Amino acid sequence: MTRRSSELRQTVRVTIAVGAAYAAYKALGLPQGYWAVFTVIIVMQGSIGGTLGAATERMIGTLAGAIFGGLAAAFHSNTSLGIGIALVLVTCVTVWGAAVRPQLRVAPVTAAIMLLTEPAGAPVEQFVLDRIIEIGLGGLIGVLATVLIFPARSHAVVVARSITVLRRIQKLLLAEAEALERGEPLAPSLEHAALRQALTAVEQALKDADRERASRLADHRIPSAIPRTLWRVRNDLVAIGNVLREPLPAAIASTLAPAAAALLRAEAELTQRCATALDAVTVVPRTDLPAVHLAFTETFSGLRQSGVMRALDFNAVGRTFGLAYTLDGLHRDLTDLADRIDEIATGIPERTVNS
Repeated sequence: MTRRSSELRQTVRVTIAVGAAYAAYKALGLPQGYWAVFTVIIVMQGSIGGTLGAATERMIGTLAGAIFGGLAAAFHSNTSLGIGIALVLVTCVTVWGAAVRPQLRVAPVTAAIMLLTEPAGAPVEQFVLDRIIEIGLGGLIGVLATVLIFPARSHAVVVARSITVLRRIQKLLLAEAEALERGEPLAPSLEHAALRQALTAVEQALKDADRERASRLADHRIPSAIPRTLWRVRNDLVAIGNVLREPLPAAIASTLAPAAAALLRAEAELTQRCATALDAVTVVPRTDLPAVHLAFTETFSGLRQSGVMRALDFNAVGRTFGLAYTLDGLHRDLTDLADRIDEIATGIPERTVNS
């Protein structure tokens, strides 16, 4: 029950909202009020912002679909052929509109429903108005239920999804450190695909949180720089992984690999601290990290000055410099991420960060 608390809350919200939609359309005497119930089930998401976005898109799509479907219903010949031609034409127009504006993706469905379920002899304008009212009622009830019943604010969703991303990043950092320590090629991992999906989920949750703030239904303090910085860290991991597809040259591996692995493990520890601080809304401790980074920098500088790399071929030199450059970028990006998390904890306004 504890592990599934968010799912249980969503179940309660949707169940109550469905009951409210059913009672509302019966009380209002809407002829096909079941569309209000369908709308509640469709639009209710796991957060206020997600529900608001889904309800808004459904309402926009419904308006467009109802208008085109109503026009087609008003002018077709009331024969099977006439209805079929009208259906094809209105589908063509609304599907093209949905392809141009994804917010209109419900329009083709609404237009088709308008044509295929039109009651014989009913005024077209009343039929159109009823559909708009029913779907608007469902969207309103869905948003109110999300706001009033176990309020599901997107701030918590952004934090939870960011923590998931940080844990995946930590896992990849440790895998790269182990490859260096063993002196073996880094094995391909499905974790990168999962990381991309998790990062996309963070961006979507932040959009929902911004939508909540714009509608004044909720607020959040998550800087928009956080998902951008997480993407940069992900790109650093990919670059490091490409270097480690082959072991480091033997001439420098015994010196550079331990220092690089130590830095990767320190960055993995920083990633864990970032996740903990983001969850607890505290600053990120990092007192030991500068020393590990300095040790790696000095090791690499020593190798360059020793002349060992002059005996390496062009590819080996390029990979070695690439590893050093990318590890430095990783350190900079994770430090920047920790700074953004510190801003959340201390309440300092988000500064401008170049993406």
